[in-house]
Amino acid sequence: MPRHIPIQFSSVIEPTLLERLQTMINKGDKARSMLDATLAFAALGGLLTCAAVAPGAVHAYARMKRASRVAKKEEYKRIWRNFYELKKRGDLVFERERDGIHIYQLSEKGIKKVRKLAGQCLAIEKPKRWDKKWRLVLFDIPESHKYQRDLLQKKLREMGFYPCQKSAWIHPFPCSELIEFLKNLYNIKPFVKLFLVDEMSDGKAIYYFRFLLKGSI
Repeated sequence: MPRHIPIQFSSVIEPTLLERLQTMINKGDKARSMLDATLAFAALGGLLTCAAVAPGAVHAYARMKRASRVAKKEEYKRIWRNFYELKKRGDLVFERERDGIHIYQLSEKGIKKVRKLAGQCLAIEKPKRWDKKWRLVLFDIPESHKYQRDLLQKKLREMGFYPCQKSAWIHPFPCSELIEFLKNLYNIKPFVKLFLVDEMSDGKAIYYFRFLLKGSI
């Protein structure tokens, strides 16, 4: 097995996206794609060495810890193949060399892919007990941001929100961190507000969530 020059990934993405990626990797949300996992690992500023991945970063590839020696070698080869593939696609670019380590960072193309990747994994968790409050998302996004507005509406629908109106969406469970992430992801923070509502008079919304709320009341 060939020895490789250690690769240090220099993170160039915003803190909120870093937090989301770390949560995503820890939960194994994108385990189906090792190429995506490698991209996320690079975004987090990981270190790729001749011993596969440096201590502290192995959690990004949890199955490696459970694998046999032969399987680990194969996984090691896959990780490096993924690195070269991302480099070939232009998602990673060489930045500089320092102390015998090659420093790479995400290109603009790579950053866009990471943002898309993180946005695909959003889901609202069902609490054991509902606090009987409603989360109301209101937005007034200008026409100049129509693309981002469409993305937000699509994502809210995917996350299970109910559209009371075109610009008013509601959900019963805690989601403030996810909404904050979406605001930063789509660069629409000034146009989106989240409110906590004690009562819900919209019968259609209550009916929409009847099965979701079952067992949590």
